[in-house]
Amino acid sequence: MVPRIPRRPGRHTPLRSRWWQPGVYGSVPAVGLWIMARLPAGLLLSLAGTPAAATWLNHAGDTVFVSGWTASALLLWLARRKPAPAAPAHPPAQPSPPPLPSAPSGSAPHRHSAG
Repeated sequence: MVPRIPRRPGRHTPLRSRWWQPGVYGSVPAVGLWIMARLPAGLLLSLAGTPAAATWLNHAGDTVFVSGWTASALLLWLARRKPAPAAPAHPPAQPSPPPLPSAPSGSAPHRHSAG
């Protein structure tokens, strides 16, 4: 007997990997309904009790099939990965640092007021 390895509690299968399940699980009963709709008319009349059963079963199969694959498409759309924001072509220029105040030098001319 092969031991069953338990799953870790916080780990789930991502939704992206299971997008197809509603479509497949909807297709199985849809195929069953379509097969039942093609049973011989006498057998279908005795099972369903109405002569229009083939039409109703065929329509129900179509509805289940389309609903399942529409749900799969919705899951695929909701689980899509959005692209990363595009990087700019040129990185923004670094702002130049403000000029440092210069120390007063003795060679600069000074104004004197005459008194």
